[in-house]
Amino acid sequence: MAPVRAGYVRVDSLGAFTGPTLSQGALHQRTGGILAAIGGRVQTRLKSLYPRSAPLATALVWARKDGLAPEIREAFARAGTAHLLAISGFHVGVVAGVLLLFMGSLGLPHAARFLWASIGVWLYVIAIGVPDAAFRAATLLSTLALGRTSNRSVAPQGALATAFLAFVAWDPGALLRPGFQLSFAGALGLVAGYGPVSGWLSLISGGRLPLFFCKGIAAGISATVATLPLVAWHFGRVSLIGIPLTFLVAPLVSVAIPGVFASLLLSMVQPAVARFLASGVEVVLGLISAVVGWAGGLPFASVWIPQPTVVWATLALVVSGLLLTVGTWVPRWGRTGFLGSAVVAGVLFGPPAVRFLNLGVVELVVLDVGQGDAALLRSPAGRWVLVDAGPRSRTFDAGARTILPYLRRRGVESLDLMILTHPDMDHVGGAASILENFRVNVVLDPGIPAGTEVFLDALSAARDLGLPWKIAEAGDSLDLDGMALRFLAPEVPAEDGAGEGNNAASLVLEVRFGAFALLLAGDAPAASEERFLPRLLAPRFQVLKVGHHGSTTSTTYELVSRTNPEAALISVGRRNRFGHPHPEVLARLRETGARVFRTDLHGTLTVKARRDGTYSVSSQFQ
Repeated sequence: MAPVRAGYVRVDSLGAFTGPTLSQGALHQRTGGILAAIGGRVQTRLKSLYPRSAPLATALVWARKDGLAPEIREAFARAGTAHLLAISGFHVGVVAGVLLLFMGSLGLPHAARFLWASIGVWLYVIAIGVPDAAFRAATLLSTLALGRTSNRSVAPQGALATAFLAFVAWDPGALLRPGFQLSFAGALGLVAGYGPVSGWLSLISGGRLPLFFCKGIAAGISATVATLPLVAWHFGRVSLIGIPLTFLVAPLVSVAIPGVFASLLLSMVQPAVARFLASGVEVVLGLISAVVGWAGGLPFASVWIPQPTVVWATLALVVSGLLLTVGTWVPRWGRTGFLGSAVVAGVLFGPPAVRFLNLGVVELVVLDVGQGDAALLRSPAGRWVLVDAGPRSRTFDAGARTILPYLRRRGVESLDLMILTHPDMDHVGGAASILENFRVNVVLDPGIPAGTEVFLDALSAARDLGLPWKIAEAGDSLDLDGMALRFLAPEVPAEDGAGEGNNAASLVLEVRFGAFALLLAGDAPAASEERFLPRLLAPRFQVLKVGHHGSTTSTTYELVSRTNPEAALISVGRRNRFGHPHPEVLARLRETGARVFRTDLHGTLTVKARRDGTYSVSSQFQ
């Protein structure tokens, strides 16, 4: 199975199934072998039954999206229907509905139906790895079942609170996961807004709209509005067509899920009947893919919303809401307009205020792109430079999957400069995607010819767009709003560069802003370090971007002693096959007292520095 992230593959055990490791609690860990075997058989049968749509069928019923083509996943995201690919409350509700119908056909009492359906749902949720939304939905169903068996009514708010507390007790770390936050925010939106919104829709239509239509639209609006700030914050993208498209596609999914389950069960006893049923279900799956693919390709399908906009809009909404609760100075009929005006004011004036406050601050962002390199520099006046573009493989493009979303979340409109330190795949892989989808003014590289596909793609993209592509070498320098950038390498005599490949020609960059100094060492090997050390201008460096991901070929004792960094940043993939960063390099850094920050352990790393040399380092998993 192809990896979903470039640079590493993790294998916990060998058996019938070698799928991704699930991360949900001790229960799944204890039963991992059994569940892996079941999962392997399920996926094998699905591939046999659905030769054209097995990846989509697997995503819909077994919580595995790895087989989906990247363009399909992107289309679902753009169309606002990505939740249909996750095992959410919607899926659990469909499973529960099918089980309830089956229990009813057996003539079981009403309470017993809910009890057995709840047990069946829990077996399913555990088998697929206990996703956040599925746990919440299963807990709600269990609460409802208990109420039915004891002849007590269950308030929706109480059931949701019970599910929330149960999940936090089960896994406190879930509070920080986007899936958990979105699941409960959506459920809370349904509980609070479903009734009022459906009533409002019925009222404005004069009763002409069917009741089921009003309820369906009300559910979509309530859940979407409640999750909108979280979706914008975590993913930077908000779909403009998600509600109507979900209303169109959800019935198809409601047919496909029980159809896939039925074909799986029948394949154990009546393979011919199962294949006949699967051929019909595959038509539905193909229709889902076609509709979502078409909708996701529309130019207005989704918009990017920067994180500062989300922060200020949410803050304005909260503050204005609190103001409305402490007085009656705004008439009831004008409250909606007041809240809307506050949000608009927050969106218009909040982000410029943040940019003003950040004037005079230099920022370095080392993005977590796996086993590769991608770093962003922001000048004191807010201009941006990208140094390297991360790796690209068949299933992962750091430019499209990591760098572009980050730039859009930050509200960056253009890159003044893209610097490609050398043409290795793990440094230029994402360049083509960025050049094709983002405004870049100039590209710099060391001028080393390379015939690799990723490098040629970047060259072609720049040529098609007419972008200037220039060669940088040792001694070149430029100034961005008081942030001085100076190239220290390469100067590569042929005999010294032998055996080092493109690394020997890697660009090395010294960045100075007043008393603050930063060294970006690229993948420069020891011989290159020896040549550029005498050219360093700063007496010491607060921050060192460690060379070659912490390999022993770089970051010599002489470099560490000369730069004497206070903080060392290492861009490296989790459990990479190269053993980066090497213990010897880590030991050298720690001997000088440097604090070591790694993308594999800490996620994306951000340094903010002022002219007087003071700085801070923070980290965040994206």
